[in-house]
Amino acid sequence: MGLFSRRLRLLFGVTALVVAAFSTGIDFLFFLVYLTVGIGIGSWIYARRGLRDVRADYRILNPRTHVGEVLQATYRVENHDRFAKPWIECWNESTLPASLPGRVVGIPKLGTRQWLAKVTLTRRGSYRFGALRVRTGDPFGLFSTEMMVGQPTSIVVFPAVVPLPHWRLPPSPIDGTTRARRRLEVVTPLVAGVRPYVHGDAINRIHWLSSARHGELHVKEFDLEQTADLWMVLDLERAVHAGIGTDASVETAVVIAASVAMRTLADNRSVAMTASARRIQQHQPDRGPRVEQKLLHLLANVQADGAHPLAEVINATMPQLRRGMTLCIITGSTDRTWVRGLAALRRRGIGALVLLLDRSSYIGVEPDERSRADLSAVQHALAEYGIEHRLVRRGDDVAEAIGATGRGRG
Repeated sequence: MGLFSRRLRLLFGVTALVVAAFSTGIDFLFFLVYLTVGIGIGSWIYARRGLRDVRADYRILNPRTHVGEVLQATYRVENHDRFAKPWIECWNESTLPASLPGRVVGIPKLGTRQWLAKVTLTRRGSYRFGALRVRTGDPFGLFSTEMMVGQPTSIVVFPAVVPLPHWRLPPSPIDGTTRARRRLEVVTPLVAGVRPYVHGDAINRIHWLSSARHGELHVKEFDLEQTADLWMVLDLERAVHAGIGTDASVETAVVIAASVAMRTLADNRSVAMTASARRIQQHQPDRGPRVEQKLLHLLANVQADGAHPLAEVINATMPQLRRGMTLCIITGSTDRTWVRGLAALRRRGIGALVLLLDRSSYIGVEPDERSRADLSAVQHALAEYGIEHRLVRRGDDVAEAIGATGRGRG
């Protein structure tokens, strides 16, 4: 709009000058007319050849990165002309909240300019960079020439992954981790320790050396949780989340999911995930770099736009859970209906952990008595069914909030 109005003013001025020159016949006015026309033609020619023999390109160095990290791109502009280029502007249009900064450079004849552009990433998601746009013009700003170089580029910003040095899932209630009688026993070489024999323990679990040393029977405990799979349920129902932007509860939930998944995969355990967004997305148990990328891509793009209640999502997931798995639920729901659905997990030999978000703390106002009562009721229901849970509030250190040991923290 600025360039158009500038040209419009110039056209109006030249028209007025021509009219005045022919009306008065003053030589000086004719001189100004010729000078103006000459400057206009010269500026147009200068702008037209401004990008002649100019080569440019750019490259995103880290198209897959995490929130909080720095996106980097290298730019290179070459001038193969015999004349210098006083100014060339380079930039990319993008869908990033804060795009890579553009730059204006001057390039000597047969010279090259290259630089590194950086921007700190603050929001997860998939974004698009347009082709590199290169523009120059005449010294008076009357005309400009532009070219586009390269192809559009996509980048993915993964959620932040918080180190969890003290993270430990609750053990699955199967052989070697509880003292109840079981019809099916699982053999594993991972011995965690010994404990006194109780009625119902299998005879082939007796550790005879420890029994002889203590004068009573002792049995081996097996650390099956190190080989068990983790199934995560990320509750993205719209009604159970609150907050805006990076302070929203859904962002905390996604960071927790990414951190727990990456830590579990680092322990060489399989991870599965159910995310109840607008469309329920599910990944089956798997391990290794391939599933890591799948989960990070999923978590980079999900939003709190689901309409499926958590109880419905859990019921749909239950048939896929196998003995020895651990179910980890990340939710801000205070509806106790879904808690009752977890009652049968222990009998099936499935561990459970609930990472409960205090939704009211993300609203930005002091929670009312009803919100406190609903949250307390859910915690009480979880404790009643023997489900370990951790409470996370806005502003909490995620590693501290979910990494602490002990049942019913919060």
